Amino acid sequence: MASRNMMRLVGETITPVVVQKPVFYIKGCKVTITRACNENERGYLPYPRKLHYGKLVKGERKAPTIKSCYQGYVVVDINLNNKAEEKRLKWFLNLEGLGGCQIEGMGKIQWLERKEVTPVKKTPREKKRVIRKGLGNYPKPLQTAIKAIILHDFVHTVKHESKIYQEVEIESSFIRYACKNHHLNGNDTTNNWLIPIIKKYDGLASFLNRRIPRREERRYDYQNGEIDCKKVAEEIARKQNNIFSLYNYIYYDKTFCRFYETIDYADNKLRKHLLLAVNLLINDFKKGKVKVENNKIILISSPTTEKEEETKKFLSGSKVLRCIYPSKKELVRPRVEQTSFQGSTVQSETAQKKTEKIDLRWNS
Repeated sequence: MASRNMMRLVGETITPVVVQKPVFYIKGCKVTITRACNENERGYLPYPRKLHYGKLVKGERKAPTIKSCYQGYVVVDINLNNKAEEKRLKWFLNLEGLGGCQIEGMGKIQWLERKEVTPVKKTPREKKRVIRKGLGNYPKPLQTAIKAIILHDFVHTVKHESKIYQEVEIESSFIRYACKNHHLNGNDTTNNWLIPIIKKYDGLASFLNRRIPRREERRYDYQNGEIDCKKVAEEIARKQNNIFSLYNYIYYDKTFCRFYETIDYADNKLRKHLLLAVNLLINDFKKGKVKVENNKIILISSPTTEKEEETKKFLSGSKVLRCIYPSKKELVRPRVEQTSFQGSTVQSETAQKKTEKIDLRWNS
């Protein structure tokens, strides 16, 4: 029989667990909320489904309280070399809930099994994205794509006007057409190969940056003084024929750093958005995901991996659970009975326990 390394308790969430992060520690034991019970190929438990739990008080004019919560499986790893392992095991088995808001019906769990496992060696995570301080030497088509990505937000399009208020006069009609039409539906790959390039890396950079919305009235921090947008547009137009000077201007200019990427996400700078889009393109070129063929850039479609599938599931729109409480004057029945969610009602007992007896004996 193999030596004991770690004992794992596996449970299932009946209602979402209200915690800030899906990995935390209780009594020295690692608790992970995950989408699957077993590690993936890289040795990590898959990221769980994330929800948001909102609470409102009936009869009170008060902003709702929004809390993060997760749903899926609960995995508890207990070190078997510890003398207190049996006490901790019994404590967890008697546990019926985790996280906050348990009195309101959240965090209910049901244990499914326990087993001995050997720790899996984890593959190191990928390095953090780094924005280059300057550009290197690249093929002419890639330089054209870099120029188009930098200039694409400085023209008026069907979706938005120039993000610096003034439209930059782009000399190349080929690049100008791609910048003005990259928001249109459909791929115009036959006439202009720059359009799918701009679409992909503009959308990817926007997604990676946009996290917490914060709306402003203007596209830059006007509280710190006015910006001569016409002068900025003229400076960009003068540097457009030299991508090295253009890139350095976006990277270092302190005035340009004051522009927002979008009014609804004022914490995101336009500078970072453009530089990130360019660096994502360069990284894909070095990895072989983008290649130069017939004097133009071609996107190479790779088969969907398990990691990409997990990312798509995680990026799907998160749902918000709404909980409404009566005011204290109107409170007649216990809170749990009047707690209601969007689309369903939480009864006094969140879910009926299964009548089947769960075998928690050691797995052979």
